[in-house]
Amino acid sequence: MNLWTTALLGTTTGYQGFWVNPQLMLWSGALRMAQAAMAAAPFVLAGALTAGILRGMVGQQLIRRWLAVGHWSAPLRAWFLGILMPICALGALPVARELRRAGISSGTIISFVLVAPVLNPISILYGLSHIEPITLIYFVVGTMFVSLGVGYLWDWLISRHRDAYPVELTALPRSSLKRIAITGIAATRGIIGPDLIDYGLAILTVGLMGVLIPYGTLQFSLTRDNWMAPFIMSLVAIPAYVTPFDVMVQYGMIVRDGYSLGAAFSLIVLGAGANVGVANWIRRDYGIKPLLLFVALLLVTTFSLGLSADRLIHHGKAAVDHTHAFDSYTRLNKMDSAKSPTQWFLDTLESSINPTQVYGLTIFSSLVVTGLVLYGLRRYVSIDRLLANETSVPEDSSWNRPVSTRVLVGVSLATLTLFVSTMLYVFYPPPEQILGEMKPITTELYTAVRYHEHDEINRRVEQWDNLARKLPVATIIRRGKIELELRSRSADLLHLLELIREYNEHGQYPPALALLGYLDRTYHDTVTLYEDRLNIKID
Repeated sequence: MNLWTTALLGTTTGYQGFWVNPQLMLWSGALRMAQAAMAAAPFVLAGALTAGILRGMVGQQLIRRWLAVGHWSAPLRAWFLGILMPICALGALPVARELRRAGISSGTIISFVLVAPVLNPISILYGLSHIEPITLIYFVVGTMFVSLGVGYLWDWLISRHRDAYPVELTALPRSSLKRIAITGIAATRGIIGPDLIDYGLAILTVGLMGVLIPYGTLQFSLTRDNWMAPFIMSLVAIPAYVTPFDVMVQYGMIVRDGYSLGAAFSLIVLGAGANVGVANWIRRDYGIKPLLLFVALLLVTTFSLGLSADRLIHHGKAAVDHTHAFDSYTRLNKMDSAKSPTQWFLDTLESSINPTQVYGLTIFSSLVVTGLVLYGLRRYVSIDRLLANETSVPEDSSWNRPVSTRVLVGVSLATLTLFVSTMLYVFYPPPEQILGEMKPITTELYTAVRYHEHDEINRRVEQWDNLARKLPVATIIRRGKIELELRSRSADLLHLLELIREYNEHGQYPPALALLGYLDRTYHDTVTLYEDRLNIKID
């Protein structure tokens, strides 16, 4: 037993700490599920809206023309389509459903599903500001190789035997109002369909990981000197769920802290690109054997590229004693005994969410309710009824003018682009606002360290850490670039916060308190530098 636990976990310490306080295990699982649901909501919402646009505005004929059905370039085109969409692995499922309804080959759909959650505007933007170019290039090329390789192999082995293509493509109604109605119905009804089960399974497995995997275990097995690190990370990443933003944050932490690049690559492809929800979708639509083939192809290609990453890319960094890159896949270290479990749960959840997630969850919940209402009224309000009786030309009126498909597609894409841009601007506020929000956190953090409040320290450090990570991206969004000196200031803040977090974990409060003075000086130097370089005023 010791041999296997050492090989897989890197130490027997994690295995010996497997069973702890049942209350901590259960509440950790509940917290991980809530955090995953909050994080997924905006991306799933974007996927549902995209699916609605494909159904009601683009139409099956144009989808098939875009993806060159029957041509060798179809998976490659799906790859390019995927990198344009700000969706996660769960958000890709409603889009995949519409692609299948249009008769797109399953291999092409697989290529889309694997790349869309990994390479998209959000992940690329974050990667440009936090990851070294050579590492980012390897990640992009490797992801392309995996998604296209699996897609082409799937088409060769599965598609020609199991794909069922529509006998006749559905034409969109000439009425623009009906197209808008179809878009809304498809977006809302799709959320409460079979995909909802996939979402639930993905969130549930995240909770199970939060219950069963001991805190701090993964770091021992995911060092660069362990050649099995990419494989171990693959086993962890498949049941995990990671958003495009979070996976890039963790990727940057893995690189920064000197851990396995192969494990980081496995996390990106499997944690962000595939999960239990995606696996259940494949099982439901294509069967058990294709699912096993999908998992095998994904593991082999990901493990091979991950194994080579640690040997081809040299970052020259020794692994630190402890990294928080893998903490979101394990249970928490402890709970605040001074609070009730419910209050601890709510406080911890509040500290880890942001406005974008709140807005996304609110709109997503509204669509779920609307979808349930439409399901109850399906005899009277349905897409089939809107597609019926389309032989006559609709009456012209100021409220119902026939509009070409090209115009509707253009308007839909412009609306989606506006939605994504708005979410980016909300998620990444102006640099002066970010730096201004950091100031009061300093006082709260000082008080928490002074009175040895473990959970409050983690909460405040997490808030500041989140702001420091947003700072470079917010600058790039509004200025188009960021100077190296400004980027290094954010890195300095993150390093100091990591040290304070480490001191807190070991109960070393005097050095943490001393470090706060240096953190405060670094913060004020950062403010001065940003005011000078960006010509802004920070209150």
